[in-house]
Amino acid sequence: MTDPGTPLRDPVPRLAPRRRRPAVMPRWVTGLILLCTLVQLAQIAATMAGYPLASRAITAFGAFWSGMFWGSSPPFFPGQNLTMFLSYGLLHSGLTHLAMNMISLAAIARELARWIPSWQMAVIYLLSQIIAALTFAWMQPVSGPMVGASGAVFGVAGALIGFVGIRLYRRGDPLMQLGRSVLLILLLNVAITVLVPSIAWQAHLGGVVAGLIMGAALALIKPARR
Repeated sequence: MTDPGTPLRDPVPRLAPRRRRPAVMPRWVTGLILLCTLVQLAQIAATMAGYPLASRAITAFGAFWSGMFWGSSPPFFPGQNLTMFLSYGLLHSGLTHLAMNMISLAAIARELARWIPSWQMAVIYLLSQIIAALTFAWMQPVSGPMVGASGAVFGVAGALIGFVGIRLYRRGDPLMQLGRSVLLILLLNVAITVLVPSIAWQAHLGGVVAGLIMGAALALIKPARR
């Protein structure tokens, strides 16, 4: 017989619903934004101090050169044909270019962090940046220097669309919210193309396709948490 003063307990414990991770900025994203900002400020400071050649040297040593990739032009230092795949994403053509990329990265990374671990996002970012450069080199083999994190940012955006799209489709949820995200990415691309001269849309294309494939693959391999 049960004591009337003791509340009845459910013999079968109920599982709490699984939720998405909270929207927290990954530390590596914060560090990357600070690093890109410092590089841009260093170039501006060098120009204002009367040393424009120093600013140009940073671009020459760090930018991505299609000619170096194909071997039609020599590198400025040994191994630059490899290091440029990493360094070009730290450089930008000005404060407008920097601000648009970093604000976009912060917004997209916070949302993607709800769905996948930080280290997986970092791998997607890095691979998207490399593939973006390869796409640019393939489509623009004789182009001048290319700088900017846009290709990698579009890769993270593509990963968000691919991952969430697969997950929502599997659950049978409406894709309206995802459609708005796709529209936002398209508008962002148009805005960058209009506001930033000589935009490397080829890198954007390579980055977003790479991210889309990697995001969808992650969702298929291991379903996301609720």
